[in-house]
Amino acid sequence: MKSKLLLLSSCLVLALNSCRSDIENAQASSMDHTTTNLDNAKIHKLLINGTYTYVNEVNGEYFYADDITISSEQFNKLKMQANSEISTVEKSTIVSSFIKTWPNATVYYTLPSQGSLSTQNYNTFLTNINKAFDMISSQTSVQFVERTNQTEYITFTYTTSNSSPLGWQKNRVNGIKIYNITYPAIIAHEVMHSMGIMHEQCRPDRDQYIIVDVNKATEGSRHNFNIYNDYGGYGAFDFGSVMMYQSTDFAIDSSQPVMTKLDGSTFTKQRTGLSAGDYAGINHLYGPVNSSSAINGTYTMTTALASDKNLDISGSSTTDGTSIILYSASTGNNQRFTFSKSDHGYYIIKSILDPTKVLTVKSNGTVNGTAVELRTNSNTDSQKWLLFNLGNNGFGFAPKNAPALRLEVKNGLTTNLTPIVIGTTDQTLQPSVKQRFILTKVN
Repeated sequence: MKSKLLLLSSCLVLALNSCRSDIENAQASSMDHTTTNLDNAKIHKLLINGTYTYVNEVNGEYFYADDITISSEQFNKLKMQANSEISTVEKSTIVSSFIKTWPNATVYYTLPSQGSLSTQNYNTFLTNINKAFDMISSQTSVQFVERTNQTEYITFTYTTSNSSPLGWQKNRVNGIKIYNITYPAIIAHEVMHSMGIMHEQCRPDRDQYIIVDVNKATEGSRHNFNIYNDYGGYGAFDFGSVMMYQSTDFAIDSSQPVMTKLDGSTFTKQRTGLSAGDYAGINHLYGPVNSSSAINGTYTMTTALASDKNLDISGSSTTDGTSIILYSASTGNNQRFTFSKSDHGYYIIKSILDPTKVLTVKSNGTVNGTAVELRTNSNTDSQKWLLFNLGNNGFGFAPKNAPALRLEVKNGLTTNLTPIVIGTTDQTLQPSVKQRFILTKVN
């Protein structure tokens, strides 16, 4: 699994599927999960939502890409997603916990020991780790803090490959392996994987920009072109991303590139620094999350169904049990909310009209169509909302008391007074449009 400079590249977040870009498609019926042997590796091929996902297992490690490792727990979640006997509702719960970001946008770390490196190379390694941290944090809210007694943190080891675990996981130390110690941007690339960031060519809208023909990739390298469920690309597709592969990476024949632009032309990659798109993507992935205990500012929550309709507190009443509805956008405080962190990944959504009142699933309901109302904050699970970052598609919200359901506009209607409820997910790739909301900071 050696990933040298010319084979490295990574990109921001998130995934879906389309026939145009994936020459190999899953239209033909096949088993949900097959395994083949290749040299010292087991190649797992999983059919998830009509698209093949590949995971290479080598000596007990699971590689989601040449430079991305996942835990056995994450691998088991992928296998469950590929199980056609598991319901969509169950799968939606599985997806929500596959990749997690670092709490409070703070990544704890320890610096590597010298090991076999010369003093000069060791100092270079340390210098470039810090340059990588600065590269990421200079234009984002992410902080890198040297570990004291934290349980979850990242470590670095000089070795013959570049790789990193994917995302934050409770009680796990993310051991990042670095071969290219002289390249700060490559180190940043691997750190970004540990932050929960994937490769640019894995984003859901890639088919609008590139053609991916995995049949032209070397055997055992198709996992580098996986598309990840329930994530969404942010901003325009970024050919200049430090996380983007180039056309010929992993190609059997360099004259037959795995990836091209839609017009058939090829593209190269850069490994000098993060692009503007990389910074925007990180800030979206970790925003509105930041290092404070609450999200800075006040937000409106606009339905993706109509840009002129917001979540609204009916009649501007702060009485317990007041309905949350859809209504024409206004500047009133009845449509303005703040977000306070609760459990990791969960938020309490407070009304500006009365900060002691929060969005609540009525009667702690767990069934499709249960209404959402305003109620005094008592820190119950029905008042805690998990945010799904959907990139350009905004955010999805799942109540902690019913994690398989999503905040939605009832029946997908856009008329004033339409109730806001929790509803069953239509599918596990991206929430339906009635379950997507755009957060707009208003002050």
